[in-house]
Amino acid sequence: MNVWRFVPPHFSHPVTNMAIDRVMVDIYKKEKMPIFRIYGWKPYGFSIGYSQKAEDVLDIPACIRDGIPFVKRPTGGGIIFHGDEVTYAVVCSTGDINAPRSVRDGYKILCSFILEAYRHYGLEPIFAIDSGQVKKERSSICFSSFEDYDILVNGKKIGGNAQKRSRDIIMQHGSIPLSLDHKPVLKYVKERITLSGQKTISISEAVGRKVMFEEFADVLKESFASIFGAVMEERDLTPEEKEKVEFYERELIQEKNCSL
Repeated sequence: MNVWRFVPPHFSHPVTNMAIDRVMVDIYKKEKMPIFRIYGWKPYGFSIGYSQKAEDVLDIPACIRDGIPFVKRPTGGGIIFHGDEVTYAVVCSTGDINAPRSVRDGYKILCSFILEAYRHYGLEPIFAIDSGQVKKERSSICFSSFEDYDILVNGKKIGGNAQKRSRDIIMQHGSIPLSLDHKPVLKYVKERITLSGQKTISISEAVGRKVMFEEFADVLKESFASIFGAVMEERDLTPEEKEKVEFYERELIQEKNCSL
């Protein structure tokens, strides 16, 4: 039986969300049970790629002045503003998803459940590499360019995903916008670009109606179970695991990798 631990949907502070994602790796190493969780961001805020420096990509004084939090992700990629969206995180081994050791192939396999979720709405998602629209432009912003396995709908990028590997352990998380608001990016991100709907699309815009968090979270969970033949064992974080989350929160604060 392909049993996965499912951490039920919830909304947390950006720092807490990234601390939980780190704890998931620790849990997997201990329990050897793959984990899938779905979450939202409260308050909204930025996440910064592991190799980025906050001061290089963000107007930090403006963020602090306006109470806009930011946090560093354990994964790479560009800066993302997390607003009205559904975010997921997966921690597993290559064997859990029958994936080859190739990062590119494993990434494609893991993202297949997201394509399934989009197809639920009658959409026709495609990887950028299969569309001929790969645009590897240099940018500090995740949604301003296409990578090989970014997902497109109607020729526009919908969401973003990032992965980190440690031997055969995969940690991947991704952001899927329910609606898009470019104003925070234009106001607080240092890179001066014209960020418009020409490159990106939200699930609500693609579907043609407002899709709520609870609805899409359910579709995403069902798509994941269907694609991977997963039996979901729902378990929230234990008191011991929550203590570890608090430890990582303090670590992020001490390293000045976040702003509350």
